[in-house]
Amino acid sequence: MMIPGSIKQKHKADQKKPIAGKNIGKQQVYSDQHEKTDDDSNKKEDVAPPKAPMNMDVSKLTPLQKKMLSKLSGSRFRWINEQFYTTDSDKAFEIIRKQPDLFEEYHKGFRSQVESWPENPVDLYIKRLVFRGVSKPANSPGGLPGLRNDKKRTVVVADMGCGEAELATQVDRFLEFYRKDHKKALKVFKKKYGGDKFVSARNKRIEIKVHSFDLDKVNDNVTVADIKNVPMDDESCTVVVFCLSLMGTNFLDFIKEAYRILTPGGELWIAEIQSRLADSTGEEFSNTITKLGFRHKQTDTSNKMFTRFDFFKPLKPERLDVQSIQGIRESGNEGQWLLKPCIYKRR
Repeated sequence: MMIPGSIKQKHKADQKKPIAGKNIGKQQVYSDQHEKTDDDSNKKEDVAPPKAPMNMDVSKLTPLQKKMLSKLSGSRFRWINEQFYTTDSDKAFEIIRKQPDLFEEYHKGFRSQVESWPENPVDLYIKRLVFRGVSKPANSPGGLPGLRNDKKRTVVVADMGCGEAELATQVDRFLEFYRKDHKKALKVFKKKYGGDKFVSARNKRIEIKVHSFDLDKVNDNVTVADIKNVPMDDESCTVVVFCLSLMGTNFLDFIKEAYRILTPGGELWIAEIQSRLADSTGEEFSNTITKLGFRHKQTDTSNKMFTRFDFFKPLKPERLDVQSIQGIRESGNEGQWLLKPCIYKRR
């Protein structure tokens, strides 16, 4: 997952754009126009900051010591986060395989960041799954897409780059309560997450199964996988979610994988940091996703920090424009021209 907050996007060095076909080093950092900068203080750090002491009794530290410890932890977190942005998923997977403790550190820093957010986009997706699920039967107008060859019309969700699998945890917890007392369960859920007072429990037999994928198994809900290649059959999923998880330099491979596992009529939900987009409306991003076979439903730019995109896989396959995208990718990865990486300000 990508982290906002005190992020400094690169300033452009000049008005020139990268030359198509030019060999671009992996350590090169690009500006809003995808240019490299000569500012050494902003270049990607290849050496990790020292690890903060574990199991320390913070209550015994002086205010200055607490400040220094926080700064050390923050530097470490920013470095780990930057590795995920500026490498492809193969390398990220290998980094975590060799140093699994980095993933734990990353999520500790992520939890700290979330506390300062006015809104967490994963909560919006939890609400969407629950409210659409309880309001209408799967595959009905306005309802969630469910498996058509399943009598229960199960809604199968793939949470790609799930982090600590909060989506699966909260949806499972709600469903367990809902099956016992649907009215009370929905009332408690609304109190926690807020939402439309007109949403009611019309659908009593809701079935949602969430599969959670990420680079390391932080809990039992997570399946370890590089999200460009997840262990799901073709057309076995009805909703794919990317919540701040299009981080690798090869993230269009993740979108291709979403197309593979989605059933026709299935939905693709994407939430990303607004400042990463090449344009304020996200039009270039949407157009690129449609070239990979999806149809664009809507873009929500109402949040100042996040932009949400909704797509669906057509019932009948459409002609893909993979060739034109591949041509652009050969001159530079998608982190250079589609979704900009976020490089943290050096302190």
